[in-house]
Amino acid sequence: MKRFLAILLIAFILSISYTTACLAKDMYVGDITKLNLRSGKGVKYRVIQTLDSGEKVTVISTVNEWTKVGTMNGNEGWVASKYLTIQKPANIKIEDLNIQMENLQEQVEVAILENNKLKEENINLTTRLNENNIKLGNAEKAFNALQADSKEYLTLKKKYDKIAKEMTEKDLKLKSLEGKVDDQYIAMALKWSLTGAGILLVGFFLGFRSKRKRSSLL
Repeated sequence: MKRFLAILLIAFILSISYTTACLAKDMYVGDITKLNLRSGKGVKYRVIQTLDSGEKVTVISTVNEWTKVGTMNGNEGWVASKYLTIQKPANIKIEDLNIQMENLQEQVEVAILENNKLKEENINLTTRLNENNIKLGNAEKAFNALQADSKEYLTLKKKYDKIAKEMTEKDLKLKSLEGKVDDQYIAMALKWSLTGAGILLVGFFLGFRSKRKRSSLL
């Protein structure tokens, strides 16, 4: 019976060790100056490597107060379990925070540059908008002036067409009057001509008659 219990105990310990070995996870060297990585479970074993505080290791197995780990450079050895922690040490957290701060600072600087660029573009766009508004105002003034000139032109053209029409009508009347005057002048000239010819004929007739009387008296 005792032998059976001993076998169960050994199997249980082996299963725990196996489970611990299977559950490999990353841990960190705690807040100490240095931690020796040894070739075996105890201070009597030689030092393979010295680990710095905050250095990350991969847990392979744990036996009592010692833990077998693998380092980032490929070494494997044993370290005192009490100096390992699953939480990042303060110095690592500070380094991470510094890195985050640097990244944030870079992001802020990029954002400031982009913001300044956007401000400059906004100023340029505002300037161009003001220039376009001025041009638009000038164009509106020119258009209004052109409309006024067009209205004045149309008014003047109407007056000109009216005056031209009146002058054409007066010219036609003048030509008609000139024709009538010419006709009257011709009629008067003909009348006077006929009157002159009649007087000459009367004079000729009277003279001829007087001459005959004289001849008869002789």
